[in-house]
Amino acid sequence: MEIYFNEVNNRVLAKLVWQEYSSIGHYLLNQAANKLSLQTGFDRLLALEALPEIVLYPHQQATVLKVLRELRGRAVLADEVGLGKTIEAGIIMKEYLLRSLVKRILLLVPASLVTQWYEELVNRLKIPFKVQDGSVSWQEDLLLVSIDYAKREPQRSKLLQNRYDLVVVDEAHKLKNKSTVNWQFVNGLQKTFLLLLTATPVQNDLRELYNLITLLKPGQLKTFREFKQEFVLDKRTPKNVEKLKNLLGQVMVRSNRRETLLKLPKRVVSTQVVQPTVGEREFMAAAVSGLRAVYRQRNQKRQTILPLIVMAREVCSSPQAAVASLEQLLVRERDLPAAERAAIQRAISIGSELNDFAKLTQLLKIARKMGTKILVFTEFRRTQDYLAQRLEAEGFNTTIFHGGLSLAEKDAAVANFRQRSQIMISTESGGEGRNLQFCHVLVNYDLPWNPMRVEQRIGRLHRLGQQHDVQIINLIAANTIEEYVLQLLDEKLRLFSDVVGDVEAIIAAGGLSLEKQIADRFFGVADSGAKEGDDIVDQIVRRISEYRELQSFTDGLLGVGS
Repeated sequence: MEIYFNEVNNRVLAKLVWQEYSSIGHYLLNQAANKLSLQTGFDRLLALEALPEIVLYPHQQATVLKVLRELRGRAVLADEVGLGKTIEAGIIMKEYLLRSLVKRILLLVPASLVTQWYEELVNRLKIPFKVQDGSVSWQEDLLLVSIDYAKREPQRSKLLQNRYDLVVVDEAHKLKNKSTVNWQFVNGLQKTFLLLLTATPVQNDLRELYNLITLLKPGQLKTFREFKQEFVLDKRTPKNVEKLKNLLGQVMVRSNRRETLLKLPKRVVSTQVVQPTVGEREFMAAAVSGLRAVYRQRNQKRQTILPLIVMAREVCSSPQAAVASLEQLLVRERDLPAAERAAIQRAISIGSELNDFAKLTQLLKIARKMGTKILVFTEFRRTQDYLAQRLEAEGFNTTIFHGGLSLAEKDAAVANFRQRSQIMISTESGGEGRNLQFCHVLVNYDLPWNPMRVEQRIGRLHRLGQQHDVQIINLIAANTIEEYVLQLLDEKLRLFSDVVGDVEAIIAAGGLSLEKQIADRFFGVADSGAKEGDDIVDQIVRRISEYRELQSFTDGLLGVGS
């Protein structure tokens, strides 16, 4: 009996006889190609099948599919703020990983957003990123790093030596200048795919747009001389707009709120002014009297006043938050005048004995009346602990949430709040990146002096996915600095009722200056404080106006909503 092989099999057998083997690299490449040939194309998203609890909005799904199908994984995600660029980038990462198209991903974000990104990726998207804080190997396949840390030596050299399948950069408008370390660092990374996230690809000059696109796809807009000649009338005015839109559409995706028809629920704001108890008034008066001399002295000598600003905010929050800091101040400031030292000692004595507070009484009334889940914000852990103790004693199932909890403890706290607790008490650093839309009542037990933090608090509830109007209740002690803070934040900046967009991009620059102005008013050291405060607020309002104009300009440039 004879056995005949077809020609292909004969060739295979001949190679075996003569020991003509291909390299392992060729074999693995062929294996990967065969694997890809068996997978579906990007007609459906495997990531959504793997994560059934995640539902994308139509504009988000369209963005993800366009990046995967048309832009081949190199794109600027330029959605207007609040439309979900983070989840879009996350789903793209997940899709590439599920299809084995990428293995190594480097994610570069501002330091302030590292935790938010980490929790989004690990908790929601189930992508096991490691945060590089100096204790993790630089050879990790999935690495999340602060860009400010990554761009400095020796970290920079280690990253430039690696080869990445995908690099993702958040807040990519910070790469607008080709001569900066940021731009040169990202440009030098070895990468196949690149995602740049920014709501403002142009801020001051069309050259910024050119630099961003050149980083993404060199040659897309030719040389800068050619780009300027063909598309630039002046630094903010393009020409040949239709041709430019077409070129940008090949590397950039943008949606705005108007185009998507998405509307966030309303913010329903109320301010409840309470009369401080006699003990509270005496405590605050003694603390201010004692701290004023130290504040003035450091102010005049141009020494750091940040610790005193923090202490002033603690005094406004609660005696529990302030007493320990006041005690430490007495130890450090040995040359404090006798009168001021006596005033601080009196504040410590009064604060240590106080146990009933007007705002706490009002919070208890709110909790009993509403009977729904309430997210209470305070700036300080000691205030948080005290409130939790008192609320529990009054019969309220209460959960605390703060930045000092481990990831597992944070998960447990959110689950407890969702399933059992009526009240969660959170600090600013606690709630970032967490999905708390199942709650729609927010109580500001104390008010931050930085408007960015106010908007971040509200953003924990007032965001895509919220099904109810969000109630924001501000508890304010009458005839205190809190009334002045509320006037600045609400009446002038309209932060409680107006969605101002990208908080970091708009008002971050006004943060500490505004805090200092409030501190000057608190300590009574600024004769022209109101005028100076108005100047700072006017600067922030102007930045908000400029931001909105910039959004309209970007929409027009990219043909969005037209």
